[in-house]
Amino acid sequence: MGSRRKDPYFLAAGLLPALVVAAASFFFVPSSIAVYAPVVVQLPVQTRFVFSYYYLCALLPIFVLCVWYFWRTSRRRGPLAAGLGIASSAAVLAFGVWAIYQPELILQLVRQVQR
Repeated sequence: MGSRRKDPYFLAAGLLPALVVAAASFFFVPSSIAVYAPVVVQLPVQTRFVFSYYYLCALLPIFVLCVWYFWRTSRRRGPLAAGLGIASSAAVLAFGVWAIYQPELILQLVRQVQR
């Protein structure tokens, strides 16, 4: 199987996680904003960053498509698009989960101390 025929599979491997992360950010972050609205001033910087810029996750699939389409050598573009899509999606997801659920853990600790 030549590298040309594998390109759509590599593209799908990079696009799928990017689309999932983008959709998840638009689903979970607004509800988290509503939960933390009463204590928004006390939130950590990373949480406020995620709340302010979560819509930029929509650029992840566009990033993967651009790498796949504009890369100079056709033999490397598929694996590169897949690798960057998977790695960037994992990094954005990990940072987002950490930033959003860190205040929840802090609130649970405060509740335990108050008892």
